[in-house]
Amino acid sequence: MSAITLKKCTLPETNTKYYLTAITALNIYSEDGTGDWHFSENFLENESFIPRKTVAGVDTCSTNEYLGDKGVFNCYQTLLESGVQPSTKNVFSADHYRAIADMVFDSITKGHEIEGSIILDDWLPEQHEKEKLYLLINSFKSAVTEKQWQKIEVWKMKS
Repeated sequence: MSAITLKKCTLPETNTKYYLTAITALNIYSEDGTGDWHFSENFLENESFIPRKTVAGVDTCSTNEYLGDKGVFNCYQTLLESGVQPSTKNVFSADHYRAIADMVFDSITKGHEIEGSIILDDWLPEQHEKEKLYLLINSFKSAVTEKQWQKIEVWKMKS
């Protein structure tokens, strides 16, 4: 049996309040079979390229007030098993549901359209997966305007 050579992976400092999210988190392996799978483009680096990592509360609006640490986990072991050596043993990430909920909240509160830009079937193809996401999204209904919430409802119906 040959040893696996781990690739270097530079990561920002994370914790349960400031964690990897959005596309970065969607490219971390999940046993649920959800998410994207462009791991190398998001985590493997070389001399001339270090992939950008998205951090909740830094690069996106924070959803902690509404979701707490639900769906946030230490992904160090998952990254290690995926062939990269994280720069720290505490690497917190959103699970795929939280990552998408963060994307919806960030986009809608910044006035961006979510219909056509956040395509659920790309990450959560099953209806029960979408329902799990919708429960998370419902947690921040009070934080958005009625018009923003209507956009979310239309997006959910079309997803």
